[in-house]
Amino acid sequence: MVSITTCLQTSALLRRAALKPVPRCPFKRHFFGLGTSNHAIREQRYVLRKTINTHPSTVYAAVSEVSEYKEFIPYCIDSFVDKRNPVDNKPLIAGLRVGFKQYDEKFSCNVSCKEKVNGDNTYTVVAETISHNLYDLLYSKWTIMPHPTRPNATMVELLLRFKFKSRLYNSVSLIFAKTVTELVMNAFAKRAYHLVRLTMLKSSSKETHS
Repeated sequence: MVSITTCLQTSALLRRAALKPVPRCPFKRHFFGLGTSNHAIREQRYVLRKTINTHPSTVYAAVSEVSEYKEFIPYCIDSFVDKRNPVDNKPLIAGLRVGFKQYDEKFSCNVSCKEKVNGDNTYTVVAETISHNLYDLLYSKWTIMPHPTRPNATMVELLLRFKFKSRLYNSVSLIFAKTVTELVMNAFAKRAYHLVRLTMLKSSSKETHS
């Protein structure tokens, strides 16, 4: 679901830039090939990896519970789950409302949350937009696994795939996508640490009252 926040913030930045007056130039130039009619809009891919110093199950809890995104994701003013898996209560259809400056976007995704992938302590969370007028494709996949050399640490990989309908947005989106994705990834890391602290406080409270 991080792809939603990343791409909506990116599109808002691009829209804002598009509103600025462009100086007239006597020379005809094609920016990223935008002036050529046969220039195909390509899918963008971005991969971000990060080590988080907590157990994979805690990171998975932070990523998979979409309804709580509004509490810690920058610019996310609402998050909701429309349908849950009756077996594990994880989201199946969920969405966000993202506000940035004068822009306000809302849409839903199909979500797939899996535990014990390949029989080990690896988790995945995949989200893909159902439909949206800005994108032909908006997809993200989190892979959350134990760190290979650091006990009680997690290796997180985020794959982001997207393709704007607008050739202009698509061509320059990666200028903003890297920065915004890192911002959101750091928000998830802080959320995981917050969940650890909450667990410790609850445990301490139970011991005090026992």
